[in-house]
Amino acid sequence: MNILVIGNSTRSIACSAKRAGHTVYSLDNFCDVDMLNCADSAFPLKNTSEEKIYELARTFGEMDGVILGPGFEKLEFKNVLGNSPDVAEKVNDKLDLARKLHSLGIPHPETEPLSKATGLRFPLMIKPRCGSGGMMNSVVRDDGELAAIQARSETSGFIAQEFVEGIPCSASLIGTGDDARVIALNEQLIGIPRLTRVPFAYCGNVTPFLTDRKNEMIEYSRQIALEFGLMGSNGVDFIQAENGVVIIEVNPRFQGSLDTIELSCGINIFDSHVRSFSGELPEPVKHKCFAARNVLYARKTTVVSERLYEWLIKRMKMERAADIPENGWIVREDEPITTLLETGRTREIVLNKVERSTQDIIRMTEV
Repeated sequence: MNILVIGNSTRSIACSAKRAGHTVYSLDNFCDVDMLNCADSAFPLKNTSEEKIYELARTFGEMDGVILGPGFEKLEFKNVLGNSPDVAEKVNDKLDLARKLHSLGIPHPETEPLSKATGLRFPLMIKPRCGSGGMMNSVVRDDGELAAIQARSETSGFIAQEFVEGIPCSASLIGTGDDARVIALNEQLIGIPRLTRVPFAYCGNVTPFLTDRKNEMIEYSRQIALEFGLMGSNGVDFIQAENGVVIIEVNPRFQGSLDTIELSCGINIFDSHVRSFSGELPEPVKHKCFAARNVLYARKTTVVSERLYEWLIKRMKMERAADIPENGWIVREDEPITTLLETGRTREIVLNKVERSTQDIIRMTEV
């Protein structure tokens, strides 16, 4: 099949599609080295208008399938392999999702528009009603902080959620619209200080996530998938609190956990995604090892040196690094520099291995 992937960063999807045997075309903002290695043709998207996106896409010819990443779901293409715009909009709207989960009796933090948050219990998580990947999330702890943030006119598109302490985790599933199978549970790495200065930024995953709440996570995820008729690869984000799991968000698209699931379970996510549109679900899979993914963000504006570039290329060839920027690429502060990957027998082993690689990059970039 001829596949077009459009997104902010398309590398993981494009490379999974290539490994599944497809011809791959890509439009994204980074054009990382490994994405370009996987794509048969690609163009950068920086500041590109919607009209220009369609123009660039036409240069690739007819597509058998189009994958639309976050922020691009409303583009109108034939043969989109994903949830319908209507479903994506319902699931992406965190306020509407909270109300739906409440009606279904599924645990979820109390959620209100930011302007009506005074009745909620502190602390509160303030986040965009749609999107963000944690980059714009913040916590307020009292009435004074809440009033201050409510006074800012730009927060009209924000919500307030009662903050839940616990372990961030997720369930990754494949849906056919009327059935679904959870293929992996993942620990989420959120706001890790050694990886980012942004308190709630997504910093990676560990797969599998071993928990005695496994059955709850699977059942809630399937219930949500069937309620919304989710198609293809989707994710459900949880917090594992002391007294059970609480659903935080639903991602109606490919997730950042794609890398660790494929490394841990030996499944090709893109192949399973495509097959789901013919009503086929993957067979149950078991993890073969632990896999960790770290996304390292720049603490200051950083130019990718030849030394760092060569270091990353070497590890890319060993499947220990991904999202490789070009030599000389300028990474702005709080933008991702690269992704580091490791596999091993235990969670502790993979986290220790990926930490050593992280420290190597920090030494090369923060001198």
